Amino acid sequence: MLQYDLSHQATVMTAVNNFVDYMLNLELSHTDFIAHLCVLISAFQVFDQEGSEYGTSVGAFRNMVQFVEAHRGDVGIEAYLIRLSPKGISNLQTQLRNHRSLYLAEIRLFRQQEKDNQESFLAYVQRILHDHYKVLIVRVDLGYLKASMPNITVQDFYSHIESTRHLLKDKNGCFKHLLGYGLALEQGSSKGYHAHLMLIYNGSERCQDWYLANEVIQKWHEITQGLGYGVNNNTPEKKKQYADRGLLGIGMIHRNQPLEMQNALNVALYLTQPEKFMQRMLIKPLGKRTFFKGIYHEHGRKYKNNHPTSAEAGIWCEQDVDDLLDEPIVIEP
Repeated sequence: MLQYDLSHQATVMTAVNNFVDYMLNLELSHTDFIAHLCVLISAFQVFDQEGSEYGTSVGAFRNMVQFVEAHRGDVGIEAYLIRLSPKGISNLQTQLRNHRSLYLAEIRLFRQQEKDNQESFLAYVQRILHDHYKVLIVRVDLGYLKASMPNITVQDFYSHIESTRHLLKDKNGCFKHLLGYGLALEQGSSKGYHAHLMLIYNGSERCQDWYLANEVIQKWHEITQGLGYGVNNNTPEKKKQYADRGLLGIGMIHRNQPLEMQNALNVALYLTQPEKFMQRMLIKPLGKRTFFKGIYHEHGRKYKNNHPTSAEAGIWCEQDVDDLLDEPIVIEP
C-alpha cells in the first residue's frame, strides 16, 4: 500500500500525484483502489482551492472527485465508494487512466519549459558575470517550519514570494547593489512549498556573503511572520566543501578566473533542471509562474575575455548539491 503524509496542502497534492502516477503505470486491486480513495478524497477536499491551476495528475483526480460528488447523493463518500460495483470501480480507474497521454505531454512540456528557462537564465547570468570584474553570489533556500506547514496554502506561498520579489526590485537593505537574481519555486512531500534563490551582487560594493544570506533569510522570516525558515548555502563550512570538490561557484567570483566563472554558471543551471519533474508545482494560482529572474541592463563597456571557460570546471548534478548542502528536509520549530 502507498503511504501518505496528509498533514498539509503540498503533501496532499504530492500524495494525489503519486497515486495517479501509480495508477497510470501499475495495477491496484479494486479493494486497494477504494481504500486509497477513501483516504485521499477527504484529504484533497480539505485543501482543494478554487482559482487554482492543477497539474495534469491532480486535475484528473479532481475531476474524478467531482464525478463522485455528483453521483453519491446523500450517501457519504466512503459509504458510496465501498458500495460501488466492479464496473463502477473500473469506471473511476478509467477516468484516471484516460489522462495518460496528457500526463506524458505535461512531462514533455515541463522539460521544454525548464530547458528554455535554463538557456535564458544562463545567458542572463553570463551577461552579468562578463560585465563586472567581480560579483558576489549568494544562494539561499526558503521554506517553512514543519509545525507551520499545515497552515500554509499555495496562495500563502505565492503571497510570500511576491513580497520577496518586491524587496528584490526595490534593492534596499540586504538587497542593495543587487545586479540580478533567479528564483525557482518547487514543492515536495517533506519540504512542502519551497524556493531556491540565487542572488548576484556587485562585488566591488558588497562582501561577507554569509552575512547577506543570513539577512535575506531574516527578511523571509519577517515576511512569513515567523512561519518560514531558510538555509544559508554560503557558510564557510559549506563553501569549503564545494571548494574541495572543485565546485565552488558562490561567494566572490572574479571574471579572470575561468573555474570560478564556470562554477557560477553551474549554480545558475541548478535552478532550472528539466530532470526535476517530480519537484514541480502541482498546484498554483491561475496564470502564475514558477521561475523568475531580475532585469539587468548592460552598462555597455566591452571587455576582452582572455580567460575562456575552463573545460576542467566541476559539473554539478543534483546529488552533488544534496551531498554538499547536507540540508535537513524540514526545520523543527
